[in-house]
Amino acid sequence: MSHKSKYYSMSEQMHPDNFICIIADMIGSRQSSKSKLLPEIVETLNKQADADWIIPFKLRAGDELFAVFTTISAGFRAFFKFHQIANTYKVRFYVGVGVGKLEPENRTDQHRINGPAIWRASDALKELKQEPTSEVLKSISKLDFRYNLYGSDNKELNSALEIYLHCIMQHVEARTPQQNLAIQLVEEHPDWSNAQLYWAVSGTDDNKVSSSYATANFSKLLARADYRFVCEAVEKLTILLQSLIDLEP
Repeated sequence: MSHKSKYYSMSEQMHPDNFICIIADMIGSRQSSKSKLLPEIVETLNKQADADWIIPFKLRAGDELFAVFTTISAGFRAFFKFHQIANTYKVRFYVGVGVGKLEPENRTDQHRINGPAIWRASDALKELKQEPTSEVLKSISKLDFRYNLYGSDNKELNSALEIYLHCIMQHVEARTPQQNLAIQLVEEHPDWSNAQLYWAVSGTDDNKVSSSYATANFSKLLARADYRFVCEAVEKLTILLQSLIDLEP
């Protein structure tokens, strides 16, 4: 699946009014010279992240990154891409993720857009900056990429969602650079065979590595990265979030 593709799950086609907002602040921006990298990071994100946005990543209030996506799955793809790019640039972030509806007015105005998705992302970000009150937030507070997910107005439900996301992210954080490259190529070149993907990852070709060997080894790369598991877990988390929003008045 290409990161530029228009992909919607069957569930999302039935729920066109569920949105996801990402608000991020650089950790220690006032004390770090890396704040000058933020415009470049935003530009890179918008080139590589999913284009299914209402508002692409923009800088607000100096060091705050802000984006709103048209579907939950598009927002999660952008979230994982953000994690990858932050690691590449070695820049630390607080990242609040909010899921919900939007008010119909001012949806393309980054300063005036409003609604539960925006409020929840803001509240999730705010909680990250406070003294952690749960074991999962204590664990996340030790990371360079600190994230918090709000999908409802219920504190206990949001805590459960955060635990779910943290479990997924532990698999993502454990990946090697080669595994990350393999996944990037899978998503950017869905028409390539596993053999072609392995040759690209390994810097070889069919003269050096046979097609059968390359195919088997690329499958092993994806398995060791828990790629299928993470995809399935994110898909189920998306369905769960949609169900929570449907229960709202």
